Amino acid sequence: MKRGFTLMEVLISLAIMGMVMATVMQTVDQTRKAVDAIHNVMETETTGPRILDTMRRDLDSLLVYDAAEYQILKGVNQNIMGAEADKLDLIVQRRGTLPVTIPNSKEPAYAPINEVGYRLRQNPFRPDFMEFYRREDALVDDEPFRDGSYTLLYDRVISLDIRYADEPELNPVWKDSWDSMERQALPYAMDIFLEIEIQPRRSLESLHILGANRARLEFEDVFHFPEARRWRFRNRLHPKLPGELTEEQADGLPEQEVSGMESEEAESDLGKFQGNG
Repeated sequence: MKRGFTLMEVLISLAIMGMVMATVMQTVDQTRKAVDAIHNVMETETTGPRILDTMRRDLDSLLVYDAAEYQILKGVNQNIMGAEADKLDLIVQRRGTLPVTIPNSKEPAYAPINEVGYRLRQNPFRPDFMEFYRREDALVDDEPFRDGSYTLLYDRVISLDIRYADEPELNPVWKDSWDSMERQALPYAMDIFLEIEIQPRRSLESLHILGANRARLEFEDVFHFPEARRWRFRNRLHPKLPGELTEEQADGLPEQEVSGMESEEAESDLGKFQGNG
């Protein structure tokens, strides 16, 4: 004779299933709150510094040797929708971030010298914000502050204000723009002010984290150009090859003797190179 479940057994089974489901839902809710809190902290702590670190690396790699007509840095003060949206262009001596296509070569190559720029434009999908792009163009052409490939850095920028100081002073007079070709010099310092808005996930867990729910964030960084680099650029120095005579040394010797000395030193350096190979 077959026997089914009693009412008591069914109720006990339902009670057990209810407790299990309650435990699972509580775990899921706690996990969601933890994920929201981590998201808020990451957005707050990394977005702005990541953008400023990218700009700092480019400024630190500014090309100062053999600068054609001192044209290596140009900052333009401009506004978009009434907000600061400054433009910056420079030439950097560092490995490019975008590969360059070389004819008859399958391997990607990266240029050692690149044109770099920073641009903002109105966000086409959210007009109350601006999009921030980094421009990169391999090598240097006749118009170093144009063209190239653009990479989106962030799409919810409120303002970008870049100022420049001539010399070190207790209360520096900040200028809104800078053109190294017109001034034939580099600024002493640059003050970069960036204002962005993030999208915090507002949960009870993240409310207890200081600053994790702030949507509008401000970041500022002051970059100083070393005096030695400013002096090299200002005096248009060229890299000195091994064995190359300085102008003072060459002025005191006849032309034929100078040519002979340079040829001997070049052959000596070549012999050392071949011997080490």
